[in-house]
Amino acid sequence: MKRILLADDDFLVRSYLSQLVDWEANGYMLAGVAQDGAQALELAEKLQPDIVIADIDMPVMNGISLLQKLRERRHPARVIMLSCHDDFEYVKEAMRIGADEYLLKDAVTPEKLLQTLQELAPADDEEETQERTEEQEREQMLRLLEGTILSCESIAPDAVIAVRLTEYEETMAYQPVEQREQFYRSFLQTCEGAGKNLAAVRGIHVRGGLFAVLCAFRPGMGRQSQQLALRETAAALVQEADRHFAAAVKLGVSDAAEYSTEISSCWRDAKNALEHAFYQPGSIFYAWQCGKMGDMLPRAAEEFLKMAEDLAARRNSEAIKTMLAAALDGFTQEQTRESLVAGWLHSADRKLGIETRPMPKRFSGLREMVQVYTTVCEEMLPDVAQYSEGVADTIRYIQEHYRENISLTDAANAVHLTTTYLSYVFHRETDITFSEYLQSCRINHAKELLERTDERVREVGALVGYHDNRHFSKVFKRATGMTPQEYRKERRKS
Repeated sequence: MKRILLADDDFLVRSYLSQLVDWEANGYMLAGVAQDGAQALELAEKLQPDIVIADIDMPVMNGISLLQKLRERRHPARVIMLSCHDDFEYVKEAMRIGADEYLLKDAVTPEKLLQTLQELAPADDEEETQERTEEQEREQMLRLLEGTILSCESIAPDAVIAVRLTEYEETMAYQPVEQREQFYRSFLQTCEGAGKNLAAVRGIHVRGGLFAVLCAFRPGMGRQSQQLALRETAAALVQEADRHFAAAVKLGVSDAAEYSTEISSCWRDAKNALEHAFYQPGSIFYAWQCGKMGDMLPRAAEEFLKMAEDLAARRNSEAIKTMLAAALDGFTQEQTRESLVAGWLHSADRKLGIETRPMPKRFSGLREMVQVYTTVCEEMLPDVAQYSEGVADTIRYIQEHYRENISLTDAANAVHLTTTYLSYVFHRETDITFSEYLQSCRINHAKELLERTDERVREVGALVGYHDNRHFSKVFKRATGMTPQEYRKERRKS
């Protein structure tokens, strides 16, 4: 009989789920109930449940932290996350670090809960035994990669290839657990079949969209022959992933270990090489060609975070642009790790009052995302009474006519100034150009229409002055980091 541990800080939810199904009649036992993640972790160690059903947002220790602790301790329990509609980012993180399934609280029915439990815990003993053996082999190979053991029974590897599915979040993360596991099995078979010039190949699913391919060389192969075999294996893997799964992959390939005990070092080198995909085009990155990724924020990036709030308060958009450019150049020069860049972007958004946005998959996308900081200039502008009459009249003119195809010349004629003088005085008093203010005005009104109306994107663009839909979408993404469709979808989730 499968043992269930339930964790939720809401008493009503705990009571509802505890009585939702007849546990024993369906082959389960409700072994324990916890009211926060810390208590759930303690009960998991004591009761050894087969399945943990946990709320993703709990006090003391939330569901994400509970899941991390269970995975770190190699607890065998399968984990189902309970979430609300507005927990999307939490759910993505939970699936990335190893949750087996998730359920929306307001959509849980007896039938849905039992179906999910049955998919996670098939009743067939023979199947359970096979899965347990496979999991034990996987755990052994993971420990080999981590360096906590020096050998494993399945393979004596000489090198490692780190494989990342580039569209994992979009294609696999939210599929039913059974479908995901079937994909993992098929994908790993493809990985293992790519190493025709190697003595042995074993693939394992590490977490989320990350896989490891352990490679053993044929006896007597020299270093050049070993590297050639790894190149051929990597090239075949990329080709086969596209052919059989229509999946794009990025690969980090380690060099050969000098001693078999250095496989954990090979795994670190392979992951380090894989991180170069954030900055560089291509699908395959070789450790013997890649330098070490930067483990600290560049000085220019730190300086931007220190100055961001002050620059925003003083409406100094030129300084923001200059310091941003220096920060991005620093990231490129030092090849800063993607995780550090993501943390920097989150902090910069917070300091400048921008809603948190998803991190782009490539560094080139970051250059477009940061342009949102100059788009907020419209909100930085104080009351028009702070400006000279000509500039104040120009701001009013833009706010009244932004829907039309207006230009600096049109505004200059309207406020009775020369085009050259208006351009100069507008920038001097506001710290932004006429074009930047016009664009930010249009984009902000477009955001409002996307949130509050069901107008088509093309129509929204026309309503704010963009009559070329492709141009509107391009400008909107450059300013916000999202397409109009993505922005509408995100905003309506909250």
